[in-house]
Amino acid sequence: MLPRTRRPTTRPPTRSRSALALTALALVAAGCASEDAQQEAAREEVQAHVRALGPDSRYDADDVHCTDAAKIWFREQETDEFTCAVRLVDGGCDWFAVRVDRERRTVAVTLDQREAGCTLGL
Repeated sequence: MLPRTRRPTTRPPTRSRSALALTALALVAAGCASEDAQQEAAREEVQAHVRALGPDSRYDADDVHCTDAAKIWFREQETDEFTCAVRLVDGGCDWFAVRVDRERRTVAVTLDQREAGCTLGL
């Protein structure tokens, strides 16, 4: 005769565990959904740059996404370089580099890579 196997028992989550899980999920979603101030500034610089190139450039200046600022233990750090993906009207994205020189108070936007894809790696 074969021994009986017990089915694992599962306990329903307690209220405190459920609340903790929902809070963690909300924090992650909030962090992913918003731009930090430096990221926003980089995006706006790239948007101004591609708008200045004119319609012949075939960029959609409204569809620009940039990497976020560096963080250490969830604290934002001053960041001097960003990569931004700019969608092309015909599809695909080019990447632009944004370099901030805080001493000279300048920002340089340059084309970094053509047809690089629209997803920025973390």
